[in-house]
Amino acid sequence: MVTGTPRAFVVPLFIPHAGCPHHCIFCNQHAVTGQGNANAPAMPTFSAMEEEIERWLGWAASRHPVEISFYGGTFLGLPVETLTACLDLAHGYVKSGRVQGIRFSTRPDTVTPETLAILARYPVTTVELGAQSMEDLVLKLSTRGHTAADTEKAMAQLKARGYRTILQMMLGLPGETPARFRTSLHRILALAPDGIRIYPTAVLAGSGLAALWRRGQYEPLSLDEAVQRSKEAWLEATRRGIAVIRMGLQESEEMRLEGILAGPHHPAFGHLVHSARFRDMAETLARRLFSPGDSPTFRVHPRSVSRLRGDKNSTMESLAARWKLAAIQVVPDNTLAETALAAGGWIVDSVRQSFAKEMES
Repeated sequence: MVTGTPRAFVVPLFIPHAGCPHHCIFCNQHAVTGQGNANAPAMPTFSAMEEEIERWLGWAASRHPVEISFYGGTFLGLPVETLTACLDLAHGYVKSGRVQGIRFSTRPDTVTPETLAILARYPVTTVELGAQSMEDLVLKLSTRGHTAADTEKAMAQLKARGYRTILQMMLGLPGETPARFRTSLHRILALAPDGIRIYPTAVLAGSGLAALWRRGQYEPLSLDEAVQRSKEAWLEATRRGIAVIRMGLQESEEMRLEGILAGPHHPAFGHLVHSARFRDMAETLARRLFSPGDSPTFRVHPRSVSRLRGDKNSTMESLAARWKLAAIQVVPDNTLAETALAAGGWIVDSVRQSFAKEMES
């Protein structure tokens, strides 16, 4: 095991559905990863993986560190011979000095003394666990085949050995309610992972969830519901110093053309979440400071300007209409935190949960 870093340049190798002992109700893995059709082999050839690594390394000339990652399946569920062959392939690049570590995603119930003994021989930095939920009823209805206790046990074993950990969380699975979402979120954050990924559940063609949806037995979250829950998760995680690695599924050509039947999918989902957060802060300032006919100026960190404006400037238009403002100006200000918004001599920060008067210079 070697120490990982959240800033690594990641070379992704997709092993769609390989090693998975269960067919989860939400899963049609080839649509998620964009790797071929349902009849294609689950594992790419090793020569194909080498070609993919070389292709990505060509883009990583000045990036450091670089890590090879196995995504899209249950890595520790692979047959031992295949598992060690994959690790040997990646290890060769580490020994050459062109790559600095290995990471992968797997199910919690595949973290065992046997698989951990194998990992100990390799420079693995980071393990992602597909927890998805910490509510056993939700896991059962989603045919996950593992429990919340399995996730807790796996996390304890991985952290005891010094691995960085990332937990994957799905929103809107069968049986999830607002209360169960919050319980699940708090249990995930209590495990203190280094990062989390937040995936709103989409109804994928060819999945068990698609059959339930067609029969009217499953209703996905609306886009707004998914954004609001993701915003809550992002804020709770960030306040605890836990990185949110991603919000929303990675876009692929298959998903755009035929993969998604229903659900809160959006190609810029993470942007929608951050825009909702800045909209809340702008509303706080407007409610306390603005009067009809005002022309306020918002100041925001340059990297957060588009988040404040919202999708197609929707937040600015909504504020102007609701508070009857004559005009709104947005000024970049790199002295502000990326999570803060200032106007009229006041600063609000949703992460710090503060509303304070600006200090005079």
